[in-house]
Amino acid sequence: MASALAHRQAAGAAGCGSRADARLRAAAPAACGGQRPARAVHTGPVARPQQQQGSHARLLAPLQARRRSPVIAPDITSGMGDEQSFTDLFNYLLRQRIIFLSGYVNDKLATQVVGSLLALEAMDEEAEIRMYINSPGGTPYSVLGVVDAMQAVKPPIQTVALGACYSYSSLLLAAGTKGRRFSMKNTRIMMTQPMGGSQGDIYAIAETVKELNAIYQLFARYYMRCSGMSADAVEAATCRDTFMTPELAVDAGLIDAVIPAPGDNVTPPAVVRQLEELGFVDRLSAPLLGASGARL
Repeated sequence: MASALAHRQAAGAAGCGSRADARLRAAAPAACGGQRPARAVHTGPVARPQQQQGSHARLLAPLQARRRSPVIAPDITSGMGDEQSFTDLFNYLLRQRIIFLSGYVNDKLATQVVGSLLALEAMDEEAEIRMYINSPGGTPYSVLGVVDAMQAVKPPIQTVALGACYSYSSLLLAAGTKGRRFSMKNTRIMMTQPMGGSQGDIYAIAETVKELNAIYQLFARYYMRCSGMSADAVEAATCRDTFMTPELAVDAGLIDAVIPAPGDNVTPPAVVRQLEELGFVDRLSAPLLGASGARL
């Protein structure tokens, strides 16, 4: 009987040991960082025929482009069948030699515009480049960088103002090739002088004033060269914010013509000026009479 009891105790101890070993084996992966031998399980996508994958990638391309870009622009489809491709709107227009300059002209926007001008010049040195401008202005150095690039490239540049062309962006409008500077009929154009501020000792303030004066002289020379305005006329137009209708911008030499809408009556600018002097119309109602213009 004693031997049987000892045998059962030994068997129980062995069973407890095996269970403890099993628990230890189960807890061992957790103690080692949670890594346990994994079975070979295929978790990737099921292989599909090459043609089906190509069609799916082509259909998902516009959606992926929208996810990459914070500004949702319509996609332009070109080609048919397997050769079908998608291009966002602004790249498509750039291929047609059209540049949109929209928003405040800072270093980033100026770099994009200058890069587009250089790329289009490399593609064709004779074909015209069209630049549509809708801008409230910008930093003087960035604007001058774009103006210098416009003057340096070989292709003629047609500038078209739409919406608002304020402050320094009016110089971008006037810097286009003469005879190819246009404005939509409801665009507002404004000239002003460089502005800035400074603080510190009298020497620091004097240096800032000197730089502002140098920038003003530089902009004045560009306005005189591009528009044909005299120094006195430029000073009078930039001493305060001077707002213009497209017709007044034609008189000032900033643009060459106004793009009329179909069915607009055409009234020569000289007649509009006479009506203004007589008090029959003002600068805001003058465009209602129409003006001499040209179409692109």
